[in-house]
Order: sequence, then structure tokens, then C-alpha cells
Amino acid sequence: MRKVIFLILLLLAVAPSMLLGATIWDGMKAPIGNLIGVILTIVGVPLIMKWTRKIGLEITDNQAQAAIDALINILVNIDLDRSDVSSELKKQQAVLTAQNILPPEMQSVLLKKYGSMEAAVQVAFERSSLNRRK
Repeated sequence: MRKVIFLILLLLAVAPSMLLGATIWDGMKAPIGNLIGVILTIVGVPLIMKWTRKIGLEITDNQAQAAIDALINILVNIDLDRSDVSSELKKQQAVLTAQNILPPEMQSVLLKKYGSMEAAVQVAFERSSLNRRK
């Protein structure tokens, strides 16, 4: 419902510029192509966003949660095994372990969502209880 209200407000905000482009203003006629471009943008952008979600190009937090949980388990195991090593070295070891252990599907989800395995490990570290102990 919020999306519909937002799109209506957006249309109301953009409508005056469309009307100016489609009518005669001070003896000058604006090309109708500008109007078509605005309409295609208003309709096309939400459709493209919906399409990317549908085909899986956009990964939500819920989809990445299983992979983040697996990274948290890796971080906890590294923390229990090596308490004498700094957090940065543990994160680097977690990245290497994740690249070797996690299935390709999980790695793909993490790369799509966070851009790199290092960023995904950082997110997992921030969500874990290991970050709160210090």
C-alpha cells in the first residue's frame, strides 16, 4: 500500500512537467519524445525493480540469512580455536575457510548481496555475539 501511495505522489509531483512538455508554452512546442521518455521512466523503473527481484538479481536479507549464519559458525569456530589471534586475522581466516567450505550457491548469494566475501564476513562478525564481547 505504501508503494502505491509513493507512486501516486511521485506521479503528482512529475505531472506538471509532463503537461508543460506536451503543450504549447510561449509559442514553443516541446517534442513529444520528452513526454514519452518521462512516462516510460515512471512506468519502467518500478517494473524493472520488480523484475530484478523476481529473477533473483536482488538478494534480500532473508535470502542471505542462511549464508550469514554459516559464516557466523565459521567465525565462532575460529574464535574458539585461536583465542590468541587478532580479530582481523580471524576474519581473514574466516574468508579463506568460507571460500573452501561453503557451497557455491551460498557464496554466490553472499557475493551478490555484499559484493565480496570480506564484506560478508564483516557483516557476519557484526551480527555475531563475538563483536559484543569486547
